[in-house]
Amino acid sequence: MITGAGFLNLPYWQSKLQEILTELNRQDFLRLPVLGTENVERPWVALEAEDFYSAVSTGILFASDHIISRYPERLVTDDAQLALNRLKNGQKSQTFYKAAIGATFPFLRIISGDGEIEPPVKFYVQNDAVAGFILSYMERHKCNLEKAAAAAQWEKIAVSNPNPSLHGLVTRNRLALQIADVFKQIVPLEKISVTGISSIELQDLQIADSFGYSIRLLGLAEKNDGNLKAAVEPCLIPKKFFLAQARGGSEIIYTQDRKGQGHVFACPGTSEETMVRAIIADLNDIAAGPKAMEQPQICESVESFCDRFYLRFRLVNLTSTLAQLLGMFSTAGIEIESILQPEEVSRETESTSTVILLTGRTDSGRLQSVISTVNRQLKLASLCSFFKLFR
Repeated sequence: MITGAGFLNLPYWQSKLQEILTELNRQDFLRLPVLGTENVERPWVALEAEDFYSAVSTGILFASDHIISRYPERLVTDDAQLALNRLKNGQKSQTFYKAAIGATFPFLRIISGDGEIEPPVKFYVQNDAVAGFILSYMERHKCNLEKAAAAAQWEKIAVSNPNPSLHGLVTRNRLALQIADVFKQIVPLEKISVTGISSIELQDLQIADSFGYSIRLLGLAEKNDGNLKAAVEPCLIPKKFFLAQARGGSEIIYTQDRKGQGHVFACPGTSEETMVRAIIADLNDIAAGPKAMEQPQICESVESFCDRFYLRFRLVNLTSTLAQLLGMFSTAGIEIESILQPEEVSRETESTSTVILLTGRTDSGRLQSVISTVNRQLKLASLCSFFKLFR
């Protein structure tokens, strides 16, 4: 065990933590001191601040609302935002955050290591098991978002409020740390475009399923010629792709190198045990001694991806409104490859129809601009959803 380690706080699942450490044969962690502001369960012992900081050089911190005003020399944490803030402040060598990355952290150790595999130029990741479970549950049980979110809580996949997962914030925070590890660049969170799944409808999952696709929330990152792209958004993925097959609260990451060769790592979703294993891995790295670390550079400019998209509109007066809608896309230079009108949703009322447009490759910023124009000028067209389309 590393000497000089201690808990700055303990999670609300203290008893579970003791159970996991015992199962992993790491009872030595039960003898680590805890900062005295905590109500601790035996056999842990709390020390007053003066004694704690004089004995502890590596603090273990679990994400919570509790404010810590002082940190030891090194910090091991599962708090993604805190880790990112420390990276921005140049504290890479003092900050260890495998537990904040989620269950894919073992694979990140390989692809960000010293030559184990060819460095990736892009990676796609489903790093939030809660969002993955909800979408998979909706697809499998043909239910709405609210029922699927409730199921995630009932199954203890979502251990707290699922809203950060629904809005893509968990995916974004973990993606930012993964980019720091893989591409050695720190992306301010506000620079990462985020579209969550809070407004997703069962109808889209059913339409996607009808032509062999699934919808999954992905973190996307790519670095070419020094230019970085990053985004979080729901994507339509062919069911045969591994990224579409991570179900039931699993996590998965796909990487591709400059030669076009891909690697896939799939694993159970983030859990209390995953976080404990990640913390132990960080402490083992610290115990192994310091090694040269490349300080990630702050990346102020993040480019948009150029991809195909799926857009579902609800139109009043189908023929004339569709003609105007297509004209707006043509004016913006966006090609429409296919127009679909699913039979089961084609006539919601006598005057309202559902139409799906599949675009050619286009910049997502340009697409957003056209959507804004449609919203302002074409009152008889209502955009219900749009997703990136993988081919």
